[in-house]
Amino acid sequence: MKNVSMIGLFVLLFAACQQDANELATPLSQGPVAKKSQSTREFRGNIASSVNTDPSIPLTACSGDIPEFGVPDHLLSGQAIHIGNFNPALSTLHHDECNTSVTTMLLTTAVSGQLAAANGDLIYYSGDDDIDISALLTQSGTSGSINGTWTIDGGSGRFDGASGSFTITGVVDFVTGTFTAVAEGTITF
Repeated sequence: MKNVSMIGLFVLLFAACQQDANELATPLSQGPVAKKSQSTREFRGNIASSVNTDPSIPLTACSGDIPEFGVPDHLLSGQAIHIGNFNPALSTLHHDECNTSVTTMLLTTAVSGQLAAANGDLIYYSGDDDIDISALLTQSGTSGSINGTWTIDGGSGRFDGASGSFTITGVVDFVTGTFTAVAEGTITF
């Protein structure tokens, strides 16, 4: 009877050791992955643009009332909550399309791009902007207001899976083709 009990104990210990060894042999990538907790936070900052002078990036041709009118891509600088200072070499704005209207005196644009933190973490965005071009059309000034809504479409690094939206409000300088704006909204990451 003692021999049977000892054999039973040995089998139980052996089975337990095999199970532990199998768990250790399973790669971590096959186990359950803990999803990071996301929370919605305020997003606020300042954005300044400079024209991207890369000759391989053509102007985006605009449809509408002003023939042969086009807008350039931009590099962005500035700072925002959760990003810190932008990396201006990686922070970009591309005009996907644009339209000019003499009737409304607006240049409307669809934009997309990314905002880059100093460490390279990215926030991807897309949006729509309205630029008041009345001063340009009437030759009464060299600037106009810009108002837009940009949607956060993901990111990389700590912004992987980010979402949210923010508005931009600022001024376009028609002489330099640049703008400055304040951004306000929310981001979830």
